[in-house]
Amino acid sequence: MSARSLAIPIVALAAITARTATPKFYPDDPIAVDADTQDASRVSRQDLSDPYDFLENTFMNPADTADVRAMNVNTVDEVPDSSWWTNRILPPFESAPRRAEMTAADVARGPNTGTGPKEGVWTIVGSKNEGITPGFTITDETGQLYFIKFDPPTNPEMATGAEAVTTPLFHALGYHVVENYIATLRRENLRIGPGAKLYRQYSGKETALTEQDVDDLLAKAARSADGTYRVIASKAAGGKPLGPFRYYGTRSDDPNDVFPHEHRRELRAMRVFAAWLNHDDSRSINSGDFLVDQDGRKIVRHHLLDFGSTLGSGSTQAQKPRAGNEYIWEARPTFLTMVTLGFYVRPWIKVEYPQFASVGRFEGAFFQPQYWKPEYPNPAFNNARPDDLFWAARRVAAFSNDAIRAAVKNGRYSSEAAELYLGDVIIVRRDKIARYYLNATNPVVDFAIADGTMTFRNASVDLRFSAPAEQYRISWARFDNNTGNTQPVGETVAVQDTRAALPSELGDAAFIRATVTSHRADQPNWAHPVQVFFRKRGNDWKLVGLERGVPQKSS
Repeated sequence: MSARSLAIPIVALAAITARTATPKFYPDDPIAVDADTQDASRVSRQDLSDPYDFLENTFMNPADTADVRAMNVNTVDEVPDSSWWTNRILPPFESAPRRAEMTAADVARGPNTGTGPKEGVWTIVGSKNEGITPGFTITDETGQLYFIKFDPPTNPEMATGAEAVTTPLFHALGYHVVENYIATLRRENLRIGPGAKLYRQYSGKETALTEQDVDDLLAKAARSADGTYRVIASKAAGGKPLGPFRYYGTRSDDPNDVFPHEHRRELRAMRVFAAWLNHDDSRSINSGDFLVDQDGRKIVRHHLLDFGSTLGSGSTQAQKPRAGNEYIWEARPTFLTMVTLGFYVRPWIKVEYPQFASVGRFEGAFFQPQYWKPEYPNPAFNNARPDDLFWAARRVAAFSNDAIRAAVKNGRYSSEAAELYLGDVIIVRRDKIARYYLNATNPVVDFAIADGTMTFRNASVDLRFSAPAEQYRISWARFDNNTGNTQPVGETVAVQDTRAALPSELGDAAFIRATVTSHRADQPNWAHPVQVFFRKRGNDWKLVGLERGVPQKSS
């Protein structure tokens, strides 16, 4: 066959490819909202066995562990608002709905819209069956439903304070959480409602709740000198309860749940947020799906629930020293202890904690974010990549000292020293997270083009978690949005400032790509390339794509 005859089918194939090619960027990129467009009214409640969840995630491998970029990020590597997540603490990315920057008061207010249960008679409509913390389900005099939990007698203010402090911080981070209020309960104001039942663990049956049952439960709670009880009152989430979500797979009966949970960035990145606030109980049982109305259809909204086991609180006792340092079951340290006949001492056992009963065990000196662990393996946490962790660290770093201390005041601690200590530790842990994860990959952000110059920022340098880069290297290319082909333009340039002039050879290109690497001798991860894509409309350039290079996981 001659070269001429061979060229004919190649040309034809190229023409077909051009006609059927899928563009990399669409006119509405980057999307700001990932809306649930399908009606989910057929979804049904799905309960989950907590013991099975532990066994499955500890001894099996239920998730897809492929080393892939988070599947629900948009083209500029951000998470759009959705039924899972709302951008709050950081100003939204370009093209997202504009929102005012959160003040310290905004952070402290969290999801709360009122003042909590109305004082007066509270009617018990049920007992709290989930989790380890005793409690009631009540309605106040307005008929509003609340879930009531207590502090343990050994640690007054601890569990309620942890919930009141952590809830607004997770809300500011972007999660759907319920309203939580510290309130005062008086025994004489409790009434048992008709049909209220209590689950009897010894028989496995539900029977009518009695006054003795109420007294028995209150005997397990911290009681104030005046005979009252300090409680955390969690306002019932709107919608129909559907049970918890898993940190892997999808919900088969929800047509909008299309991204495997282990590949959702907000769930992967929660590893960083949980480490920050020592939310070691970050597992499925402490989540909740609810069927709600939105835009004329039913959708499933996904919540995080129950922050009583955060900071230094273990809900019914001070947090165990193991929490955050080791899984409930780990073969290696258990084996080392056995073969050394107990002479091997886990390092975290030696950590000393200040004696604040209202805080429990919470510290920042020994804490290393990269080694933090929940109670048992979390599939989404295990799939987190440096780009997910960098994204999370930017949000943790966005909390000012004032915002953190304002949130801590929600705990209403009677000891000023305990309040000060708790705020100090949260700040120390914030800085450790930012210093580690902002430098785990190339930290360049906020790219823009104006007046023939591309500008950007270095997130680590801006926050003084690293010295300035010694050099940025930038290469340019024309980009074909239909085929994905690139045509290099000019030479790679080296600059010391976070700006670079566009090469004149780009001419009238509709799309361009810039590849940026950062260089400091003490920051080897900065060398991973970040590729940014711009689209030109008229005389203006708009950022439409960002891809952050990360090292591959070792097999």
